[in-house]
Amino acid sequence: MKSLICKLGCVIAIFILFSACDKKVEEHTSKKSIVLSNGTHVAIEKTSTETTSIGILTKHNYGTIHTFKYRLHLKKNNVIWDLGTGEPKNLLICKDNLYIHYLNENSHRIEVKDTVTDSIQSSYITKVDNMYQKHIDERYFFKLLGEDYWLDVTSEEYSKLKKSCPEFEVPNDGELSI
Repeated sequence: MKSLICKLGCVIAIFILFSACDKKVEEHTSKKSIVLSNGTHVAIEKTSTETTSIGILTKHNYGTIHTFKYRLHLKKNNVIWDLGTGEPKNLLICKDNLYIHYLNENSHRIEVKDTVTDSIQSSYITKVDNMYQKHIDERYFFKLLGEDYWLDVTSEEYSKLKKSCPEFEVPNDGELSI
């Protein structure tokens, strides 16, 4: 019995040793600065990360994961948009408000009814969606106190405002599209 346990332990140890991975992370940041036709200065920063899993003993590449993150900085009012995985597409600059249109990968739950077992099974799919946000600025005393944040708005609200406010395209790498 002891020899069987020892053999089983050795097999598990060898399996763990061969399946252990080392991660190699490469991060690249690109910065671009533009001036919109209305004189607004926008700094765009994109950070791309490549994470590769490589077997410690086998040196086998088990896969690479690519992620990216955008950060916009509108210098005039010191406004920062930093959603993470969203890719900015357009800025809508109105007299008193600022809006952004971006694409984002979202996880959606789908349910399927199995007619044989009469049960409901669910799974998740990833889908790229159009997203819209409005900048809320509650800062005061030379914008040192208070807070500013981004609030989700509907596509209808954004489309309605497009008729009365200028819309500007945000340069991006086009990694997300619908």
